[in-house]
Amino acid sequence: MRGGEEMEQGAVVNRIMERAKAVLEWSQAHPGSTLRELEEQVQKAVQAIRVELMEAAVAQQGVGAPPEASCSCGGAWVFKGYKTRQVTTTQGSIRIRRAYYVCDRCGAGFFPPGRPIGEPGGME
Repeated sequence: MRGGEEMEQGAVVNRIMERAKAVLEWSQAHPGSTLRELEEQVQKAVQAIRVELMEAAVAQQGVGAPPEASCSCGGAWVFKGYKTRQVTTTQGSIRIRRAYYVCDRCGAGFFPPGRPIGEPGGME
């Protein structure tokens, strides 16, 4: 593992620990809180942690590469730069930065990881 990745992992872990600590501090500051209020505080923290972990895990995968095959129309994928997208996952809405490719024949877009935009299972 590279030094920069270790530092980023450490920063993610520290932010997660801070979120957990904040829930416990909130609980201590609100001794008469109901079980529902405690659940709400924990749910907020856990949701934020889910998003944080997903973004970090996706970032570790790199910025993506074009599919090895050509577009379904037979055209070639052409690199168009990097884009940041908001993506909905089972863990919540996350931001990812990826390479963006466009088919030189039909204009379909590809934002890895995933399927070409507009194809079944691809981004809209």
